[in-house]
Amino acid sequence: MAANLSTTRKRRPQERAESTKRKLLTVAKRLFSERGFDAVTVRDLEVEAGVQRNLVSYHFGSKDELWKASASRLFGDLNEFNAARRDVMKDLPARERVAYMIRSYVRFAERCPELNRLMLHEGKQDSWRLRWIVDEYLRPGAQKMRALVDEELALSDDAFVHWYYLFVSGGAMMFSMAPEAKILFGIDLHDEEIVRRHADMMVDVLLSVAKR
Repeated sequence: MAANLSTTRKRRPQERAESTKRKLLTVAKRLFSERGFDAVTVRDLEVEAGVQRNLVSYHFGSKDELWKASASRLFGDLNEFNAARRDVMKDLPARERVAYMIRSYVRFAERCPELNRLMLHEGKQDSWRLRWIVDEYLRPGAQKMRALVDEELALSDDAFVHWYYLFVSGGAMMFSMAPEAKILFGIDLHDEEIVRRHADMMVDVLLSVAKR
């Protein structure tokens, strides 16, 4: 009985610490994607998360490290989303694999607009954060995409650059701008029909390159 009580007492501080880290990480993903790194203070993060002062430093070491953790989580969400579909993709012909990749990205962008919003901030200027993202995530991802696309579209290196940014921006921008779309067109971008229609259009646009 005493051993169980001791274990419970040890577990509670650990659980509180993990809960605090999750709160900070959740808030960091949202604030950094909405405002950008420079416009977010450590105090902003702690207030929004409803935690005490200095807990960003305690749990993550610094604002920089919390930013890295939040960016890693967003890219991790994308990788997990793709991994869940990898078994389906491997049995498809090359053209259908590309189409499936496009549709999957559109669906991820609808569910997690924070990733593209973050990149809209970070991609505008050369910084340690952009170089870190490129080295850790963007370059490896682009290389895998290049290999997959090349099986079907056989794009030149120059053409692939354009294709890549059509894919990234076309697939995600509308969902990143959901409040604007709601005000401008009166549409809910979480509507399944809208998501499906956008995915269909992106497939038509991006696969039409093969016909040229």
